[in-house]
Amino acid sequence: MNACVALAACGLGLNLVWCTLMGHTLGFLSSASGMEDWMNPRLFFLAGILASSLAFALAPRALRHADGVLRFVLPLLAAFGTACFGLSYHQTFFDASALAVGGLFVAGACYFWLVARFVLLLVRAQGQTCTVAAVAGGLVVKLPVLLLLTACVDPGGQVVAAMAAPLASAFAFEGAVAAARAGSGGGEGSARQEVPRVRTVFGVPSRPRPPASSVADRRAMAILLATAAVVLAVIRSVSYLGMWGDTNANISADLPWFTGVALPAGCVALFAWAALVRMADSALAVRFQPALLLILAGLFVVAIQANPTAEPLRFLTGVIQIDELLAHLLFWAVVACALDVLDVSPYRVMGAACFVYALTSVAWVLLLSRAAIVDTLLVMLATYALVVAALCATWFAGRRDGEAVCRAGEASPLSETVADTCSEIARRYGLSPRETEVFTLLAQGRTRAFIQEELVLSGGTVKTHVTHIYAKMGVHDRQEMMDLIWK
Repeated sequence: MNACVALAACGLGLNLVWCTLMGHTLGFLSSASGMEDWMNPRLFFLAGILASSLAFALAPRALRHADGVLRFVLPLLAAFGTACFGLSYHQTFFDASALAVGGLFVAGACYFWLVARFVLLLVRAQGQTCTVAAVAGGLVVKLPVLLLLTACVDPGGQVVAAMAAPLASAFAFEGAVAAARAGSGGGEGSARQEVPRVRTVFGVPSRPRPPASSVADRRAMAILLATAAVVLAVIRSVSYLGMWGDTNANISADLPWFTGVALPAGCVALFAWAALVRMADSALAVRFQPALLLILAGLFVVAIQANPTAEPLRFLTGVIQIDELLAHLLFWAVVACALDVLDVSPYRVMGAACFVYALTSVAWVLLLSRAAIVDTLLVMLATYALVVAALCATWFAGRRDGEAVCRAGEASPLSETVADTCSEIARRYGLSPRETEVFTLLAQGRTRAFIQEELVLSGGTVKTHVTHIYAKMGVHDRQEMMDLIWK
């Protein structure tokens, strides 16, 4: 833990408090009730997430270039959208339904943008384990804050708190960036004499990227990414978070501290350590299997409770809520891993993952929110089948990849990391700072398209840098460059 991780955990927790207040507290009850006759309000919040994730997937460079403006505009828009939804049915000047729909759409789009920035900062500057710690911390922060706001604050205060949450989250992000920059020691004294590493769009020195992954690992990672998104969407849909409105308002007013805060927080911390952090060095084929199997056990509890002839058991309801927290943590842990494994722009990775999640959630709200219990159970069985198929696919892909490596012979590892070796060679041949960044990514096996996205450069600029690198090193192509590195 460090200041960057702690501030990121607070910011992520505030985001979770914000959207939960909008959907499940008395402050927004009138707005949700006004829309429930024709559509559940969560649908429009998900539509905003869907649009934002699509923008991440299709226009990553444009978003990165516009980040300097969006960092000030979107938090204000998030607060404005929250106010539009909360006050929509308390005014007569505008059409109440249109105001509520627009506010929810804007809030959903800004919500994903805020969360994605935290995850990108953590993965690039702190690493995957710190990302897991921050997301787990955000889930733990959410529990007592939400309990206090629902039990001790009047409905008007809940609306104000929801409006302030995205602004406070944006401030927490700026603090996390400053802490990461200070912790890196960049920009002062002897740091100026060092060859700079690749930097994120937020100006924070990034940890060295791992070498390019095998085709089997990239394929397995894509399967895991889609699976984690679908599992999270299904579990959130069948938990109390699935639908917004009067049936879920005031959910925590009479919730005991132990079952509402202490027990879920302990489960999240234990899950993060045992199922994610301890498995971080395992092969990708088995890395997330224990976590997925544990979450599937929680989904089985949903099937037990889904008995139309019996009253729901409070204990089972608590299990479902804990399972939702674990699924949330697993999803972002898989995304963090995918940012290192997949040779794709990080914005595209996060956008694609959340697009699958939002699309699955929208389908649930539209098709199954009023479906019979048998239909719901069939969807759960389909989810089980999907996860089992995904686990089998990643397992066999990993085995095939391992057998191929054994047949090819054991590779000789570099005595130093790729980044350190490239830094030494860059100093020897007099490469400029930007050429060093391009050279390091080339040595890691990255494509020119990836370098263009990672460093926010045009294709022509990358080509020029590569030409200068080859000329200074006296090589003619990447193969000769790699031979020189190995020597």
